[in-house]
Amino acid sequence: MILDVIKKSRLRIAVISAISAVAGATNIWLLILINRQAQANSAHLGDAAVFGGALILMICVSLLSQTLLSRLSAKTFFRLREELVRGISNLSVREIDALGTHRLYTALTRDVPSVHELIIVLPTYVFNFTVATACLVYLCTVSPRLFGIFLFFLLVALLVAKFVINDRAERKFVERRRTEDELFKRYKSVVEGNKELKLHEERADAFLNKDIQSHAVDYRNATVEAEFFWNMSSNWSLAMIFIGVGVLLFAAGHIGVTDRSVISSFVLVIFYMISPLTLLMNSFRTIHSAKIGLSRLGELKLPVGAAAAHAPPAASEGFSSLAFERAVFAYEIADQEGGFTVGPLDLHIGKGEIVYFVGGNGSGKTTAAKVLMGFYPLRSGAVCVNGKPVADPRAVFQRFSAVFQDYHLFESIFPKRGGGVDDEAIAAMIDRLRLSDKVGVSGGVLSTTKLSYGQRKRLALLVAYFDDSDVYVFDEWAADQDPEFREFFYKSFLPDMKRAGKTMVVISHDDRYFHLADKVVKFEGGRIVSVEGGTGRVVESLLMQTVET
Repeated sequence: MILDVIKKSRLRIAVISAISAVAGATNIWLLILINRQAQANSAHLGDAAVFGGALILMICVSLLSQTLLSRLSAKTFFRLREELVRGISNLSVREIDALGTHRLYTALTRDVPSVHELIIVLPTYVFNFTVATACLVYLCTVSPRLFGIFLFFLLVALLVAKFVINDRAERKFVERRRTEDELFKRYKSVVEGNKELKLHEERADAFLNKDIQSHAVDYRNATVEAEFFWNMSSNWSLAMIFIGVGVLLFAAGHIGVTDRSVISSFVLVIFYMISPLTLLMNSFRTIHSAKIGLSRLGELKLPVGAAAAHAPPAASEGFSSLAFERAVFAYEIADQEGGFTVGPLDLHIGKGEIVYFVGGNGSGKTTAAKVLMGFYPLRSGAVCVNGKPVADPRAVFQRFSAVFQDYHLFESIFPKRGGGVDDEAIAAMIDRLRLSDKVGVSGGVLSTTKLSYGQRKRLALLVAYFDDSDVYVFDEWAADQDPEFREFFYKSFLPDMKRAGKTMVVISHDDRYFHLADKVVKFEGGRIVSVEGGTGRVVESLLMQTVET
């Protein structure tokens, strides 16, 4: 996916690199003109005009390449992150759980910038490579003998730097990047678990001073060692160049080069080469960082395609039913045997029904709801909408709205059926939820979401309500509410939604309200063991059976 973005920009990168090469060539042209004029006996007006023209050309070409590069850089960085965000949005809930959010954050904040940095400096490398190559060609024309000696020292410097020193630095960079993922995971825990750490001094001490500290030390050591090798590489190369210059100065006479002007020109050009050669040597750092970034991004295996590929249901297709048909989902734990299996499940939910999923903790009721919504892939069986098996869960996502316990609260309200938002209706619902003294609305945007936990959950209910979906899933919504709002939720809100033709799946432990449901579906060990009417009448009784898979 990321490589596709780079490939789309390859023509522009090639054009900018070519312009940078022209800028590098004009740079050498200026150097040659200066060298010739320094050895000339007199100055001519024509030579000054040529020098001025070359100078103007170099400035114009360099400015053009830098301007194009800055535009390409901004556009490429935007597209890289956009594609990554779209790829993340296309991940299933199960895939995000498996990857871990910390890895996705580090991909956005570390890996994409490292790839982007290589793209923006690539034309600069082309410029310096052109300068260095042109200098070498020019040196060969000045004195082939001196050039042979210098080339030997240069090749030794580059080969040792690359295969002896830089490879060790790269290994340390890989180690550092691996440690960075684990360190970022713990930084995330510092923010999200701040309250818990404050309430447990021993845990805070162990976490901050041992766990995080050990990973931070590993990260620091890998960084120091990598930087040591990079610095060694740069200094080694520079030292070899100066050794080569020293050998040329003292050995020139012994190989038949006695013209001091030739030697002076040779040394002048070599010193001019030091800057581009140093930049090229330092480029290994950027190249290795981008290589590691691409490798880490590739490991994510993000799906390709627009995030908007979720197909909404056709306007002409209404909603009549939702069902499990021998549906089985299994949690697979990496490098471990066992796991947790939900199913096989058989259940029919009609339009306008209020269905409670009940059972003990770990019984599988929340997982079953997520399977029903298409968040988790089935191992076997099917989820059916309107009697038809769902082949692609994205096709039915738009039928659902949900408030899970780990919900994220957005400030904007967007009805799924299209059309504008009604601020008056939203304000009326805010008042009904007793939040009008804290929250306002303008243009469908809530004025704040910084409320208490229970109040935020009421806002989440409001946002879901105005989605105007076919099916709603509420995961222990009333568990964090006071008795007044529990009564409101079970005895007022849900019946109002039912009268509006909405279908609701309510995950609950509030057995005082089970009689208000059309169906009470009981889960144990990942299976449905009974389906009863809200008054206690048995609609279906399912004996737990051993299913061989």
